[in-house]
Amino acid sequence: MTLPPTWTLFGKDHIPHRLLLLARLIDRETSKQLYTQFSLTVAEWRVLAFVCTAGPASASSVGAAFDADRAEISRAVGKLLSSAYIQRDNDPSHRRRMILSPTPAGRAIHQRVRQVRRDYFDAILHDLDPDQRAAFDHGMNAIVERVGAMRSGDG
Repeated sequence: MTLPPTWTLFGKDHIPHRLLLLARLIDRETSKQLYTQFSLTVAEWRVLAFVCTAGPASASSVGAAFDADRAEISRAVGKLLSSAYIQRDNDPSHRRRMILSPTPAGRAIHQRVRQVRRDYFDAILHDLDPDQRAAFDHGMNAIVERVGAMRSGDG
């Protein structure tokens, strides 16, 4: 694959533009892979991965964790419920809140998808040595901290 035509449109120092393009490329590949191999959308995978990894949570907590649209999360939860990958129970500490948790079938598919995702991430990071990976991760962390500060009005 060649670089997207707009990769250098704004110059080599326009890293945020390149991050957006890269994220979009990864997201599209992820979407295709998840749907083809597992009949899951990216949003469904995020919900399932969150409750399998972080533990039972409300739909609003999952949405906040991924900065995702409430309607997208709601659709994903509905599909995961109908597929019997998650269950929804009343939150004992909050009458109106429902808590999502994985079913055994949900945990099983989570493990299968997680391995495929790990293999994909290993493949796309193949050309970066450990020092380059660490530097890239450090740079992304610095950017996300700055974006967070600017969102909250501190930056």
